[in-house]
Amino acid sequence: MYDRIKLFINDFNLIFSNQFGFRKKYSTNHALLSIVEQIRKNLDNKIFSCGIFVDLEKAFDTVNHHILVDKLDHYGIRGVASKWISSYLSNRKQHVKLNSVKSNDEKVTCGVPQGSIIGPLLFIIYINDMHNALNNSTGYHFADDTNLLCSSKEQANLYKIANKELRTLYEWLCVNRLSLNVAKTEFIIFRPTRSKIDERVTLKLAGIKLFESTKIKYLGIILDSRLTWKHHVHELCKKLNRAVGMIYKIRDYCNKNVLRSLYFSLFNSHLTYGLPAWGECDTKYSNKLLLLQKKIVRSISFADFNAPTDPLFKELKILKFHDLYKCQLASLMWDYDKGTLPESLNPLFTKRSDVHSLNLRNARDDRLYIARKQTTRFGINSFSHKGSLLLNELKDLEIYNRSVSKMCFLKKYKKSIFESY
Repeated sequence: MYDRIKLFINDFNLIFSNQFGFRKKYSTNHALLSIVEQIRKNLDNKIFSCGIFVDLEKAFDTVNHHILVDKLDHYGIRGVASKWISSYLSNRKQHVKLNSVKSNDEKVTCGVPQGSIIGPLLFIIYINDMHNALNNSTGYHFADDTNLLCSSKEQANLYKIANKELRTLYEWLCVNRLSLNVAKTEFIIFRPTRSKIDERVTLKLAGIKLFESTKIKYLGIILDSRLTWKHHVHELCKKLNRAVGMIYKIRDYCNKNVLRSLYFSLFNSHLTYGLPAWGECDTKYSNKLLLLQKKIVRSISFADFNAPTDPLFKELKILKFHDLYKCQLASLMWDYDKGTLPESLNPLFTKRSDVHSLNLRNARDDRLYIARKQTTRFGINSFSHKGSLLLNELKDLEIYNRSVSKMCFLKKYKKSIFESY
């Protein structure tokens, strides 16, 4: 039934394009890039952005069954399929067992079964129409992680828009019988360079003032009001330092292969998470990460503290920080070129043939258009700009043009990078 419903909603493109959770070929990377790119674009254009990060309380457990069935009927899931889902959700019971004592069975009157295959799919269908209630903001979702992004060149107007959208959102939540944890709902103002907040920002939800933050954690990545990524890198360095210490303490008891495996599980997994969104951070922050990488590589190889690291990276088949970013970017651009990138990210790129109407040599190829003027650091470091440059480079490589799959291409691409060390 899960496969049939998923096929149906995909065929008719029913799910909101900015819903990135529980969807095939969608990930947190895509969700992060989607909102970060919009913030970057606003900052480039001297536009203030207000990001409101909403905490839905027990979202999966409070789904109303009658409303869910009505929404399924609206989307075209009717008849026997609708009755089957109603039967699946009704007359469910649960109990709690502590030690050898078991509570009485109680009926579950709302919510989708967590841990089930179909539960998450039913939930994203349930909240799928939330964006229709928003008039002056853009909604971004990763399952129940929801945020709104409001934009305006004038600060006073931004607050009016944000408060109005919050009232509309609260009405939608009430109608759909979803509860909101106001205490955990925060907002952050993304300010253009050299811009100051002239007055205190006050946003209210259900009559309660929301907490304004200068940095906020979204899907494991810390965003700050200037998109400097300094807070994210600071917290990341703490985790990576612990991994370096652990490797150093146990290296005398493990061979190099085991230490390399521990590097990827304890160090690399943290370093590469969300990298396409924040990898183009300031050099002073990226250098800290590269130094930690060199430190752990020397530790694994039992090298001196000042030994050259390029041969060590090559021997261990470990990519440096900037090359990790480049490989993740290349993976995303392969998806774009092959038409498998989420549709909400496709408008970030423009083909030359769509810009030049004349039958010019440069307009006939399928390369991406690069804007001549990128005057701000946000535009230069954006996914759309860096990705366009990289894809145009890749199209000149034989390993890209002859690869039959992304896995095959990335394997050859990494090999070429190691050969340059």
